[in-house]
Amino acid sequence: MEVSLQLYSIKEETNKDFKKAVEQVSKIGFKGVEFAGYGGLNAEELKALLEENNLYSVGTHTGLQVFENSFEEELELNKVIGSKYIICPYAEVDTKEKVDHLVKLLNTAAEKAAKENIKIGYHNHAHEFVKIDGKFPLDMIAENTSDNVILELDVFWVAYAGIDPVEYIKKWGKKVELIHMKQIDTLKANVDMGDGIIDMKNVKEASAYAKYFVLEHEEYDKPVWDSINNDFDYLNKIK
Repeated sequence: MEVSLQLYSIKEETNKDFKKAVEQVSKIGFKGVEFAGYGGLNAEELKALLEENNLYSVGTHTGLQVFENSFEEELELNKVIGSKYIICPYAEVDTKEKVDHLVKLLNTAAEKAAKENIKIGYHNHAHEFVKIDGKFPLDMIAENTSDNVILELDVFWVAYAGIDPVEYIKKWGKKVELIHMKQIDTLKANVDMGDGIIDMKNVKEASAYAKYFVLEHEEYDKPVWDSINNDFDYLNKIK
């Protein structure tokens, strides 16, 4: 399993020194990164930073307001840095009208991005598993978006909502091209890979159509780089 890193996992480090933090990601052994902000760098500077550290951009988390107001600029930046995906990381989906609005934005963006061989995705939390008229909003998103809109399934949040991540991955098959590998324990805390309850080997085996596995870690009971190293080693031992 080749594992990339969602840079939000090390936000305290990137806030201190973005370039130095990205260099450390490469030193650990990661080959890909997923952006959640650009550290004040422009497209050409980001491209150079990736090249200097032998990294590639899986994609970026881009706020809903960008999809609404400035998607063309975001698309151009991701074209320059070689991203495969542009992901909406969060949206309010507590009514059918809000789901419909999100679906329209994702489909419109996907039509534009397809011309640059970039796909659009949606990343879940737990609130997409609160039913509207008997259906999960995440199912509604998956059902009504085009083939160029994929799910980035965050297994932590699926489990947090009381859903089996493995079964949900199987349910949506080809729609699930990205997996956020993020561990949860019995108290619903985010923990190191070896300390949680999600069987990541089963997740990998179920993710038959996944193109990339992206590590995300947000809560720490030890130094950040210790946990990131632990998770990297753990996931790379999964065959």
